[in-house]
Amino acid sequence: MPRLARQYRDLSVPVTAFTFTVNLPEVGARLDALLRAHYPWKSRQHFQRMIDRGDVTLNGEVRKASVRVRKGDQVAVRIPVPADAPERESAEGLVVLYEDEALVAIDKPSGVTAHPVGRIRHGTLINALHARYRRVGPDADGEDVVPRLAHRLDKDTSGVLLVVKDRRLDAVVTRAFHRREVEKTYLALVRGVPARGEGVVDTPIGPAPDAQTKLEMTVREDGMPSRTRWRVREAFAGFALLEVEPKTGRTHQIRVHLRSIGHPIVADHLYGDVRPLRASTVDPAVPDTEDEILLDRLALHAHRLVLRHPSTGATLRVESPVPADLGRALDGLRRLSARRRSTTVPA
Repeated sequence: MPRLARQYRDLSVPVTAFTFTVNLPEVGARLDALLRAHYPWKSRQHFQRMIDRGDVTLNGEVRKASVRVRKGDQVAVRIPVPADAPERESAEGLVVLYEDEALVAIDKPSGVTAHPVGRIRHGTLINALHARYRRVGPDADGEDVVPRLAHRLDKDTSGVLLVVKDRRLDAVVTRAFHRREVEKTYLALVRGVPARGEGVVDTPIGPAPDAQTKLEMTVREDGMPSRTRWRVREAFAGFALLEVEPKTGRTHQIRVHLRSIGHPIVADHLYGDVRPLRASTVDPAVPDTEDEILLDRLALHAHRLVLRHPSTGATLRVESPVPADLGRALDGLRRLSARRRSTTVPA
């Protein structure tokens, strides 16, 4: 079906079923194995139980787990609605940095998942965007806009996230990101102060062996070419704020590259030290009564996007200011670094 003619699910309301059509590479697979391949966060045994309960249908009929699927078969999986799922998602809290007929740029908070994935079915950024823009049903007024994320940010990363409102421009925006025509600048608070003021990491990245998760990456010779430019924006006692520009778009690229040069991002549970940044970490002389947590989330912020507007061709520059929690941490680092310098007695 042509892309513009598709009917897109309204994610502002709870998802009660997943449906898909069997394609050529899947022909001949067992129904339970096919479901496991489509939804890997559930086990094959889980799907066998769902099939036995009648929660899975093949062409509208309940079939056995061992049935072999054919090209064009329609598979439907009934999804139980979580007890905490709202009747309708809320767009309250969305911070819009830029908007026009074609695009909207959102200031994504840390801790918010960008889109439904795995066990996370509601409360994501795309759910909120659907609540803001979708107009579905006979009583709906206004144009039904189907927002699409132009790129991804990790759950714990904050900052600029670009969303396409005009589906006719999807391919144009996707091509711009794929061709690396979009300039992306991040702020990263890292452990240690680099010996040089700037540099480039140009090392390949690939899946990490014996990884904790499927998404965990590492620098490896047989990985995908990856390039990251960085410069020191501000130095503290034992820490530095870097301005980082990824020139390629590999999974967790910034996090992996900064760890590889000995400067992991603060509070990075996969590639650094998961412990929060405390005042005593910056200045060991801080008394227990004055110790405090300066930052307890991944210190990575998508600060700026620069791209050619898909409709007008004009240069579009969108910036997200330093978020409040990261700003407080930087203020604390400045204060503690100055205190540490003032109490250090020269040898």
